[in-house]
Amino acid sequence: MQDIFSNAKINERFKSGDTVEILNMQDEAYQYLYADGTTLHFLNLETFEEIEMPSEACDGGEESFAMLEDGMNVSVSFLTTPDDGRKPVIFKLPSNYTFTVDSVVERAGQAAKGTVYKTATLTNGAKLQVPEFVHPGDRIIVDIESRKYVKREL
Repeated sequence: MQDIFSNAKINERFKSGDTVEILNMQDEAYQYLYADGTTLHFLNLETFEEIEMPSEACDGGEESFAMLEDGMNVSVSFLTTPDDGRKPVIFKLPSNYTFTVDSVVERAGQAAKGTVYKTATLTNGAKLQVPEFVHPGDRIIVDIESRKYVKREL
């Protein structure tokens, strides 16, 4: 089992007569607004309700958090309990997202077979490997979980 709030994993054995409380988790679409230190602010686009969450609540950890960009649509999971009521516990980034390339590190002229990669910095500051035909200002689609280039946006 994993604790939703602390992400701590524990081993727990249950007997056949034990009862378990069923909790309700609900996902809702929100848009990332800005960060205030380690506190992140999100906006519900339907109700215009603004919520705050700690940066540690990002599903995928720091590597996924590094790919967060202003205006990005995310999925926020809310946990409803009898004691605490409705509370946001975790947010998930989309699987693929379109980023703008801010700069690239050009490689020295080398003869190479196959696809040659170079390091690109995105407008949000994240760095990843892209094919040599990608230039600053290009919009590219990135797989956020693996932090890999997928294709150029057409």
